[in-house]
Amino acid sequence: MAGTRDARQRILDAAGELVATGGLAAATPAAIAERAGAGKMSLYRHFSGKDELVAEALAEQDLAYRVLLLGDSADVSPRERLLAMFDRAAGVADRLGTRFIGCPYVSARLDLPDDDHPAAPVVVAHKDGMRRELAALLTEIGVSDSEQRAHVVLMLLDGAAVHSVIHGNGDPLRAARAALPGLISAP
Repeated sequence: MAGTRDARQRILDAAGELVATGGLAAATPAAIAERAGAGKMSLYRHFSGKDELVAEALAEQDLAYRVLLLGDSADVSPRERLLAMFDRAAGVADRLGTRFIGCPYVSARLDLPDDDHPAAPVVVAHKDGMRRELAALLTEIGVSDSEQRAHVVLMLLDGAAVHSVIHGNGDPLRAARAALPGLISAP
């Protein structure tokens, strides 16, 4: 039974990696199976189809992706964490260049055929979780309207990531970072 759980996890990990690096189009059953070192039929033993698999892979990566963006809270002020979020994203955009797809959750949602796809609520939950974490950091800074500003900071990040996709580098994310201090100043 452990081998079955291991195969399921490898499949989830492979699907998550493919979606994060190439979007939904890259996460074909054949590519997932190859990356996971599993047969295509193994995918269907563990998941009813690609839609369920992608939704579960995105849900599983949610917390890790937020930690990747926001970093560790140890010995770093909330203000520094917010600024570093843009630096991290810009670094990834620079490293990947024209292969950068921006936020994998935004990319996935843009590729979903409709609101009934099982990954649609996963994307909303991820963005809601990001907004809550940003609001908590802004509250720590002393920003009075932290919920509203968290929403604006998240839109700034997502918009800059889209422009980084268009330009093939992290320059738009660095420009957005330069605008951030005015948004996160208390009150």
